[in-house]
Amino acid sequence: MMNDDLILTEPDEKYAEEVRTYRQEFIDIGDHMDGCGALRTFEDPFEYIDNCQKRMQEDAAKEIGGRADQFLCIRKEDNHLIGMMQYRYGADPKFQIGYSVRPSDRGNGCAKWMLQKLLEWLEEQGKTEITIACEPSNVASEHVILSCGGKLIENCNYKGIELNVYRMN
Repeated sequence: MMNDDLILTEPDEKYAEEVRTYRQEFIDIGDHMDGCGALRTFEDPFEYIDNCQKRMQEDAAKEIGGRADQFLCIRKEDNHLIGMMQYRYGADPKFQIGYSVRPSDRGNGCAKWMLQKLLEWLEEQGKTEITIACEPSNVASEHVILSCGGKLIENCNYKGIELNVYRMN
């Protein structure tokens, strides 16, 4: 797959069916939904998209999860949802970025493309201190982070989970 075939876009109701099948694929294999916000808790994709749109407002309330910008990685030719990314404004800097790729679409370089695009967007927003964390066992994510210029700066434990933290700039 060529990078020109993909777009990173905000959640929109026209992707509701793709959001539903994306969620179900993760549930079916029992995988994490990193970078998806509260997708696991929303059976109705329209409610999830509405929640994402509300969270993207500058005054997003903590009750709905606080402010976060949500992005969908879409294959242009058929509007297929390949991955999701999220930037969480009020979170600990180690946990501001999350991303995932649909299990059936992994191994095609999409996660690297997504992270590169998010880093470009963050730079445009004036963000200079960017960090990202992943579990040491997540070799694929570690590879993506390193290939995007990440430098390991610390190991930490968050809620009983060991994490490697990388500086991205």
